[in-house]
Amino acid sequence: MLKVLSALLLCLLSVFCLCFKWFNIGLFFSLLSYVLLGYYTLRVTGINSILFLLIVLFGLYGYSVPISVFFEADIGWHRIAKLKTWHKVDDTLFSYLISNQLALLAIIVLYIFFVNRKTMDIQIHGLEKKIIYYRFALVSGYIASCSELLNFIRAGGFSTVSNGKAFYQGAVNDLVLNIPYEGFFYISISLFSMFLASTKKNFRLTYLIRYLPSILFVFFINLIIGERGTLLVSFVIFALGFSINHRIKSIKTKYIFFVSILYILFNVLTLLREKEVKYNGAISFYNENKERLFRLMNPANTEFYASALNYRIFIDRKPENYKYKLGKTYSEVLFAFFPTYIYPNKPKSIIYEFRDDYFPERKKQGSTAGTGFSSLLEAYMNFGYLGAFLVYFIAVFFIIYLESNKKKNNIFIKIIYLLSFNIVLISSRSASQYILFNVILYLFQVSFVVLTYKVIPKKIYRISKIEN
Repeated sequence: MLKVLSALLLCLLSVFCLCFKWFNIGLFFSLLSYVLLGYYTLRVTGINSILFLLIVLFGLYGYSVPISVFFEADIGWHRIAKLKTWHKVDDTLFSYLISNQLALLAIIVLYIFFVNRKTMDIQIHGLEKKIIYYRFALVSGYIASCSELLNFIRAGGFSTVSNGKAFYQGAVNDLVLNIPYEGFFYISISLFSMFLASTKKNFRLTYLIRYLPSILFVFFINLIIGERGTLLVSFVIFALGFSINHRIKSIKTKYIFFVSILYILFNVLTLLREKEVKYNGAISFYNENKERLFRLMNPANTEFYASALNYRIFIDRKPENYKYKLGKTYSEVLFAFFPTYIYPNKPKSIIYEFRDDYFPERKKQGSTAGTGFSSLLEAYMNFGYLGAFLVYFIAVFFIIYLESNKKKNNIFIKIIYLLSFNIVLISSRSASQYILFNVILYLFQVSFVVLTYKVIPKKIYRISKIEN
């Protein structure tokens, strides 16, 4: 607890320094408070926890741009067209760091009251094999594959896929009543990972072979269009589910090596998505793209820049008489469930409102790709600096609740806990409407899987005894 109290003091000092525009010392105290909290999280919840991953993502989105500015690194000179001081220390960067630290302050306060070794302890005396998890996983997996197969056929099949990820996803999104498959896919991965962890090692491969056909089509489509996000989320959910009954509280060299390889592959996929980049062998690819690849090693040159860019552009152009929305954007989640062809006059989402005002070229293209948004920015738009503290206090409270209750023998809590990783992942660069829409959709999809399981004749699930 001493580490948390120290982080609290350092966080307050960082806000004080940033308010007086002392950038170097303010950034130093900011990073120190963050590192202390991160280390405490590691020792209490382990690296295989949603809470630890939340802290990691918070740092990547919150500090990669300020650190790059401090070291005068290349963080995209083309973005200067949107913000002339993008690569410099200015009022917008101070404002962003202040909001970020107030959000961190909210997390630290929650830690003081709710996060300790006692509340986060997991005591599992042996694992009981849950065959029902396996059956639910199959149901959810086949629902996901059938849903995406229908989308695939209705969108035009391979002729559409051959035009690339953006074209295919655009075609699917344009469908009337396209079927959301990702939630079912993640639910299936969650259930199977927990089931597999409870089985004997020498039988796991057999179960895996029987399970894979249920999600094969989803994997196939995401691989050929290069949808790295869905595959990455599924991998993390599997790892979290497989280790859900214990906490890994040390970072081994093999973990660092494995994550480093994944990060490099992630950036390679990023380059391969560009039309002018061709793969003609590893050596040739490296020689032709090494400068761009090295540049992508800086998180501020990947998607982690979006939160800072959007926030800073808004602060730079904010009218003097700007009227805070006072929670209005958080009450519009229900409108997300009504397509425009059903409710053509529904209020414009804050994401599209922001895009139209600050990225008009994207409006002409009819897309929000490349703009993203920011939960930190939305909090500021509604309540000013107080918003960062309030919104993160409420949101992280629910994550802490799930983290402390995942040890219970409750399948519903365990599934929601694992699915919350994707919510945490999208929250830093999305609006509340999209985030809450996904939460409600996940709850519906979990219920749908349970109902489907109950109505299907039980003889469908009968499998020969794999274990004696």
